[in-house]
Amino acid sequence: MDREELRHHIDSAAPGASASRLASLILHACWPGGPADRSERVALEWLRQWHPDHAAAQLPRCSCSTGHCILCN
Repeated sequence: MDREELRHHIDSAAPGASASRLASLILHACWPGGPADRSERVALEWLRQWHPDHAAAQLPRCSCSTGHCILCN
């Protein structure tokens, strides 16, 4: 789908809607219960403890003669 097809699809779903009205329609369609919809206590606790620095991993260095082969990198 190109941009023009997408624009036509959005316009046909909510003709004349402003950006904020369209966002509100999408929000209510996707999360009818609002921000509390499907909140899981365990997930909220995990999010409180998560930090981006925990996601990084040390990758092994390339041991090939070129030092940057396609397989290792």
